Amino acid sequence: MYRSTSKFYLVMMMGILFSSLLTRAYAQKKILFVTSNQAFYGNSKIPAANHFEEIVIPYHLFVKAGFTVDFISPEGGAIPIGYINSSDSIQKKYLYDVFFMDKLKHTLKPSDIWTDDYSAVFYTGGGAAMFGVAENQTIQNITREIYNGNGVVAAICHGTAGLAYLKDDAGKSLYSGKKITGFPNKFESREKEYYKTFPFVIDQAIKSNGGNFVYSDKGWDSFTIVDGRFVTGQDPSSASKMAHEVMTLIEANTPDLQKETTKNLDKVFSEWDNAPNTPGVAAGLLKNGKIVYLKAFGSADVNRQLLNTADTKFQIGNMSRQFTAFAILLLEEQGKLSLSDDVHKYIPQFPDFGYPITIKHLLSQSSGLADFSALKEIAGWRDKDLFTQQDALDLILQQKKLDHIPGTKFAQTASGLILLTEVVKQVTGQTLAAFSQQHIFQPLGMTNTLFYDENELIVPDMAVSYQVGKNGLKNNYINYSIIGTTNLYTSAADLSRWYVNFENPKIGSKKLIEKLTSPVTLNDGITTFNPTAGRLLYGQQYQHAKRGVPKIWTFGLEGGYASNIFIFPNQNVTSFVLGNNNRYNGALAMNMATEVLGDIFPAPANIDFDKLKTIKLTRQQLETYSGHYWDSEHVASRRIYVENDTLRYQVLGSNDGSLLVPISENIFQMVVNGDDVIIVKFRKEGGTMKMVYTSGESDEYVYEAYKPINHAATALTEFTGTFYNNALKTTYTLSQNEKGLFTSNKNQPLISFTPTQTDLFLSSSRNFGSIWFTRDKRENITGFYLNSDKIKNLFFEKIKH
Repeated sequence: MYRSTSKFYLVMMMGILFSSLLTRAYAQKKILFVTSNQAFYGNSKIPAANHFEEIVIPYHLFVKAGFTVDFISPEGGAIPIGYINSSDSIQKKYLYDVFFMDKLKHTLKPSDIWTDDYSAVFYTGGGAAMFGVAENQTIQNITREIYNGNGVVAAICHGTAGLAYLKDDAGKSLYSGKKITGFPNKFESREKEYYKTFPFVIDQAIKSNGGNFVYSDKGWDSFTIVDGRFVTGQDPSSASKMAHEVMTLIEANTPDLQKETTKNLDKVFSEWDNAPNTPGVAAGLLKNGKIVYLKAFGSADVNRQLLNTADTKFQIGNMSRQFTAFAILLLEEQGKLSLSDDVHKYIPQFPDFGYPITIKHLLSQSSGLADFSALKEIAGWRDKDLFTQQDALDLILQQKKLDHIPGTKFAQTASGLILLTEVVKQVTGQTLAAFSQQHIFQPLGMTNTLFYDENELIVPDMAVSYQVGKNGLKNNYINYSIIGTTNLYTSAADLSRWYVNFENPKIGSKKLIEKLTSPVTLNDGITTFNPTAGRLLYGQQYQHAKRGVPKIWTFGLEGGYASNIFIFPNQNVTSFVLGNNNRYNGALAMNMATEVLGDIFPAPANIDFDKLKTIKLTRQQLETYSGHYWDSEHVASRRIYVENDTLRYQVLGSNDGSLLVPISENIFQMVVNGDDVIIVKFRKEGGTMKMVYTSGESDEYVYEAYKPINHAATALTEFTGTFYNNALKTTYTLSQNEKGLFTSNKNQPLISFTPTQTDLFLSSSRNFGSIWFTRDKRENITGFYLNSDKIKNLFFEKIKH
């Protein structure tokens, strides 16, 4: 339904007053076009249509100026178009623009509209405009609310018929005494059959409703009337002039505060000014549930010279996961499932691991399942291979054992989200893509959003995924059709609508939104999951402080697509950036947020280590902590060493170490650029030195000291051979060269191994993690267990020496 403008009240005078003024100062740069579904004149068989020129000319000018245009019709869906002049370059351009024509094929229903989003409403003309629009009460209400919100009302030619019954809140004419024009009765072919079907004469209808109808006797001379915030044009020749007049009024009605802030936000994206040959970004910012900034920069398709717009579709990678979680919570709210349900209820073929795995376990990343994406790489799939949803499910269902009892530990895995798509399918009879389209995207007016679950599907207005290299741009193709974890395409305008729903839910309840943004827990209902990214929420996002201020965030990186979102819940600010520019866009999104948030941060942007209270330790004291440390849970090795009388922290395999400054005898803070407080503590347990790493409010990452093993070249020979995993039907041959032990198969690049402890080797591949060799009673190697942060105890049996 259309939404009324929210009212603000003063609490804690200074802070809330500024917030309220700031929100009111912003206006979304969107314009709503009103069209008609009428295919015939009245009840006749005479074809009627919406006037193509009267649509595309103002549309072209509005979009070029940075506005987003939405289309509605009384019934929604396809509208008839006519009066097309294909010799006109602009009309021809849009006639063959797949994205634009798709918008006309899928116009929104009046009930889809949130009036706070729009700065203007524009009634388009054509014979069809005489039918179904003027009497539509919801469209009248929409127009009145946009006008009451300081918006502009425009109508061209027969589109003025849509103003015939417009009233204000008191039931009086919305344009009483104002000059209004439209297609005058004088120029109608009154002897024609089409004219006899008209429900009223435009001139008389406007006069009857208190308006002052005027027109030009000459006609087709761009006659346009501006009276207050009403802009009307007599015939198609007025289209261009009308568009400029509408934009002039919007600019005049824009407060200086908004203009200044918009200008400052534009500076964040200055590198894309006049850069049509460079992949770019689209950005959105919301304040107090209102869209206050929405712009796009750079090119969606360099070859075709198509610029990014607020409606351009980008893949958002891991940011897709919140929609999967939302769908599950929506079904829970509808009573169609319970988070405590055993997954076997919906997926009977799911293996029996001896413990029930519930929907909550899948959502909370505590199922104990191995990550399918890591299994995919280990099984030998290449990036260029076509990978489907069924392929992902097959890898998950082939698992033989769990890493831990479900609900007793956390371990991040994408497998649970893939299984949740199957739960949705079994509960609703629809794929997640179809369910989301019908029950989430369409009701929220997210017409440019979809889960891409068919590789051969042609999607209009989709930004090209680029790889930016030394030799220029290359296409960075994505060859999979999996959903649930990734592969959601959306636009900046649509993502704005999604986050508006968080503030004033139209789909789902406030309680659902609260659950989506609450921390996941284990079976005890208390223990939360706090990796270095932040506290994991049910919406698969993270809660992490930015300079002392709580924020919710996540990101997505797939191919050349890169997306970031930052939400500051206490300040009601949401900032995001989507891109096809093959880079991490977090700095852009954060810079937007900080521009609006202002000086609210208690902590500095960069820690001043000169002011940090530290103590002095001798070299001998520092050497106490030197050595190698191993984290078996996360399969990671670290080296601590002393250099120039300072302690250093080094990730095994990297060249440089980070400086650690002592803040107590056994507690150190890492010197970093930024505001992250990274603490490294040392403690002895049972004679063994342990190192505890935390970042901000993260859980502890515990490393245990060990002495590295340096195998002689001859000793490495016993680790060579061929090893096979039955579940994945995958073979790896371990060989030896002058650098040590390595492996590869036909689809994998070379993976090298560094010995760390007896029979334990750390690999150069994250998903391969480490391998721990097993031996029989005669000390002969029988195989190895592969362990990483995503897979535990995946066994490869030795089948050949």
